[in-house]
Amino acid sequence: MSSFALRLLALALMVVDHAGLALFPAAPAFRWAGRLSFPLYCFLIAQGYRHTRDLRAYARRLLLLAFVSEIPFDLLIFGRAACAAEQNAVFALLLGLLALYAADALRGRPALRLAALASLCLAGMLLSVSYGWLGVALCLGFGLYDADRRAMFPLCAGAMALYSASLLLSGVEVSWAAASLFALLSLAPIALYDGRRGARRPALTLLFYAAYPLHLLALWALRAARIVPPYWLG
Repeated sequence: MSSFALRLLALALMVVDHAGLALFPAAPAFRWAGRLSFPLYCFLIAQGYRHTRDLRAYARRLLLLAFVSEIPFDLLIFGRAACAAEQNAVFALLLGLLALYAADALRGRPALRLAALASLCLAGMLLSVSYGWLGVALCLGFGLYDADRRAMFPLCAGAMALYSASLLLSGVEVSWAAASLFALLSLAPIALYDGRRGARRPALTLLFYAAYPLHLLALWALRAARIVPPYWLG
């Protein structure tokens, strides 16, 4: 699979996930499938870091997307335009990108490197970013061990399993903590990645970025209009 194919898959699974959240809360299969999306995006961030020609521009785009998406995210998840309870997942991806940079920049200073990476994980938790520390951990696992997949897959699988356990320990319902383990299935399409980048056009890149806030707004509007079951029955 090319990176373009992985992007399409991640986007489709993300929309399915949020459609289940917003429109079909009684159908858990939507959320199960959606658990694959975030690890795929973390893998794509690691690949983007490896291939980008301008890291600062890449980080700026993610930061802009994160801020633009926050109101649509809050509207869909919390039903209001602003809520500090949780920040959207693009912030988690940005922290992952910064972690990859820090890991490379501080390669010769192990103590400072560890402190920087731990600080980014802590920032994900303190700022209530979606997925907390997991975005940093997965981006590092996919990025630092890309050349050694025998190490990469167990490390990333372990991070996802640990995250599910942490949800359980934090008081999350057992069913949701168990559902988060479906994220492990994301390693199957990642294993099929063949290094090709696939279709690359500015319009496609813009579409992939814009899809996140736009689909959140669209699902919020559909739910508010009550034109999709089960909401159309009042």
